[in-house]
Amino acid sequence: MPVRITPQDTPNPNARRVVLDRPVQESSRGRYFTDPTACDDPLARAILEVEGVVGVMLLPNSVTVNKANEAFWEQLQPLVVQKIHGYFGP
Repeated sequence: MPVRITPQDTPNPNARRVVLDRPVQESSRGRYFTDPTACDDPLARAILEVEGVVGVMLLPNSVTVNKANEAFWEQLQPLVVQKIHGYFGP
């Protein structure tokens, strides 16, 4: 069954929360990543490889994505969703 993804705005216009219908990680403590080359988590690394993404926070059932000021969610969100679908499978 495909992962269900619900993007949500946050008070920060450069951050968007992506809620999933399954666990993202086992730890209840958030983990924040900014460098795809130093990232040990495959999902965070995949999202960080999207041009314009500057940070990823993994939480138990959601991912918060931070974008660069000059990037636009209209372009980034479909790519981020695609990376999440690719990680969890079709």
